[in-house]
Amino acid sequence: MKKDISLASISLILFLFLLLICLFVLLPPDASAQKQYPDCSKCHKIQFTGKNVHPIIKTGGCVACHTQPHEKEAKPRKFLFATGSELCAACHDKSSFSRKHQHPPVAQGQCTMCHNPHISDFPKLLEDEVPNLCFRCHDKGKFDNKNIHPPVAGGMCMSCHNPHSTEADKLLLAAPPDLCHNCHDKSIFSGKKNLHPPVAGGLCTSCHGAHASPEQKLLLAKMPDLCFMCHDKKAITGKKVDHAPVKGGMCTSCHYPHQSDSEKLLISDKPDICFNCHDKTGFSMQNVHPPVAAGMCMECHRPHTAAIKGLLAEKSVTKTCKKCHTDFDSSVHVLRGLGRKGHPVDIRRKIKGKKGEKILFSCVSCHNPHSTNSIKLFRFEAAAPADICKNCHNY
Repeated sequence: MKKDISLASISLILFLFLLLICLFVLLPPDASAQKQYPDCSKCHKIQFTGKNVHPIIKTGGCVACHTQPHEKEAKPRKFLFATGSELCAACHDKSSFSRKHQHPPVAQGQCTMCHNPHISDFPKLLEDEVPNLCFRCHDKGKFDNKNIHPPVAGGMCMSCHNPHSTEADKLLLAAPPDLCHNCHDKSIFSGKKNLHPPVAGGLCTSCHGAHASPEQKLLLAKMPDLCFMCHDKKAITGKKVDHAPVKGGMCTSCHYPHQSDSEKLLISDKPDICFNCHDKTGFSMQNVHPPVAAGMCMECHRPHTAAIKGLLAEKSVTKTCKKCHTDFDSSVHVLRGLGRKGHPVDIRRKIKGKKGEKILFSCVSCHNPHSTNSIKLFRFEAAAPADICKNCHNY
């Protein structure tokens, strides 16, 4: 009986011993026995004081990043659990940094090129204020000129660019022209009948610099050199006579640069556009040349450059007139009974009252090509055709 009691006591003691071992192994240690982290602020005071402090530091959560403080076996430098952008991605949404086009520091995981991980005097924990921060890498000279885009002048780089990544080229918030329309009135560039091809294609920067330029309107070059980047210079200038606005590089005195309801991007229809400079009185007298009445100025004149005075379409006055008046050489002109057909033109003759000077005779010697108050568009007062002759002939 005593032997049975002794075995039972030993068995109970062994059971209790094993139970204690199991409890020690399986149950978590007492809180007082858990790993204790030091108060980082006692040594690293500067990382806790600043105008802007990383939120995780405010909560005393230094170990959220520095997970192995002062441990020899810590692999990443500074006891961090990861390096580069992988560390930041533990809290920050990685999708914001991994779009099609990435800022090179972002692509290389160099977040601390722009951001201080602890404190900063600038928003977003930036190392400096914008645009000075941007000028650490980007050449400041490209953003400083006589004329500066207002957002650039105001240091508002982020009004056009995303600092991390975008789907649009050059880290733009949107592709042009949608980006430009965030500030510029879209109705100025769309809605009319005719659009300048670069405008229609959203190619704003084919004419304008995005940041700064020595030219007004941020143009890439002076006019007309800017226009000649696309338009053939030889077709517009260089002949003997240039239209005054063309000679002065005043393309926009006749053409809108963006859009127009008139053909060729004209600021108004012909002939009204011509009357912006030319006195309408000379084109609206009692008798008006039919092409003038119909606004067909370009039937006789070239708008840009020509070989002869008056910007005439042909090489002489007579050839210009013969485009419509085809019977001049085959019919009697001016009086019947003359030995030869047609009054002589394109020759130099002495004219009454000119002291022996020879004048080139042409159709406009007798006729005004635009309008007159005389019959047959005579440039001199005449009640009958023969009355015009006395202005040159003595009889």
